Amino acid sequence: MLLILVACAAAGAAGRIFGGDWVWGGFAAVLMLTTVIVLRGAWQPAGRGTVNAQAATRDAYMTHNRSFTLNAGGLSAVVGATLIMAVNGLLVAHVSTDVPGGRYYRPTGPEPGADRRSAPPNAVTPVFLRDLPREQIRGTSGVSVEAGARITGRQCSRSIYQPVSAIGLARIITLTPTTRYQRFMALAGMPDDEDLKASVEFVLLGDDQRVIGRRTVSPGKPAEFDQDISAYATLYLRATLLTSKNGTEYGGDYRAVWGDAQLLPANGQPSVCPTSAGN
Repeated sequence: MLLILVACAAAGAAGRIFGGDWVWGGFAAVLMLTTVIVLRGAWQPAGRGTVNAQAATRDAYMTHNRSFTLNAGGLSAVVGATLIMAVNGLLVAHVSTDVPGGRYYRPTGPEPGADRRSAPPNAVTPVFLRDLPREQIRGTSGVSVEAGARITGRQCSRSIYQPVSAIGLARIITLTPTTRYQRFMALAGMPDDEDLKASVEFVLLGDDQRVIGRRTVSPGKPAEFDQDISAYATLYLRATLLTSKNGTEYGGDYRAVWGDAQLLPANGQPSVCPTSAGN
């Protein structure tokens, strides 16, 4: 009995690991149990039984004995068990490679149920902050377009950045787009070549300096912004140097990068910092 339980548990574990969830794990375990039951029957010795039938007639009370043989094993049981095990293996293999959630699943296109916000019908391209007219984007220390900031290996080629050097001194970019947008997206971070001991606070604010999103980052540890901005006419991007290699008393020359910062309409298709270089 213990060996049977171990075999069924192993099949269930294989279904869970390779099939992606416990539904397929349970299915694999049940098929294994069915296989064991069929195989056990194949090795049962043939049995014999006796049927006693009694019939009353007008002339005599008679007893009729009949014998029969129960054949529980045989080649058919072995073939059936083999087919069950083959079907079990093929189903788990199919789920593991062709069904989302399987261990070896590799989609060739968009997965069913994927976030449709990224590619809605009639989607339009985003408006990158670097492409806004100068009268719609202003900075306390100027706004710089960064052509090749790399953040954790991701090429953010459509970015803007703020130079931050003094601890606690905020740098602010003011956005006054003439069109209302639905979302703001960016990969906020510091370039990979910056000092690892530094950290910067990124804040997205709306009208009247209301905080919409706040993140603290350091080299190698960026943060995603994906915020609803539909209620705001004016946006502020604030970056503040928190720590540096020189401690907390004075800073250095650092770049606070809003990687591929963009504004999206309701039907916008986002595109933030691909993993390979490109514009």
